[in-house]
Amino acid sequence: MRKMKFTLRKNIYYLIGLTFLGICVSLIQQTNLGMAAWDAFNRNMYEGIPLEYKYLNPAVAVVLVGFAYLLEKKKPDLWMLFPLVISFYIGLVIDSLLLFLPSVVGLGLLWNLGYLLLAILICAIGLNFLLYCDYPLPALDQLCLAISKKMKTTFGKGKLMGELIAIVLAILTGLLFQHQTQWFYIGPTTLIFGLFIGFFVDFFKKPIQKGLDKYQR
Repeated sequence: MRKMKFTLRKNIYYLIGLTFLGICVSLIQQTNLGMAAWDAFNRNMYEGIPLEYKYLNPAVAVVLVGFAYLLEKKKPDLWMLFPLVISFYIGLVIDSLLLFLPSVVGLGLLWNLGYLLLAILICAIGLNFLLYCDYPLPALDQLCLAISKKMKTTFGKGKLMGELIAIVLAILTGLLFQHQTQWFYIGPTTLIFGLFIGFFVDFFKKPIQKGLDKYQR
């Protein structure tokens, strides 16, 4: 099995990173700009099969982690199942925040774009916290990390490629299940988040790593 160095500080950073991902999803859900690419893909699958999210999300997670392991030529181990635990925690954060986080659905475009921009920034910071810890990532990000390693590029560029793959999959599954009238559940968020999240992940990498290194000493 994979050997990882666990420390109290890293555990705290890891929880902060996961919490930030939950905040990101909550902010996006409180706008009228649509959903991120992988969420659009999942929605097409959910409406087309149909399969409840409680079964669909874990199934997709297992497939994504499986592809990540194949790209890195890693042997299967128990850590492959850890993204399911991660998804459960992030889900708890989302459910809790949606109880009191104000919605901007009925407000102007600037409010909705402001929520989306904040979501992108928080997600980028959260991902850098997770990468710093070198613990298992959520299934999608584990795949993006594997892509970045395979392509010998930054995680941010791997994230961009992962989001583009998701957009293609959303369109293909949407065509398969004839969701053209719903625009394959693709909206402004799908494109804006997909195009910019990788850039901000790479942008925040050095300052966050330097800042966390200081507290490790």
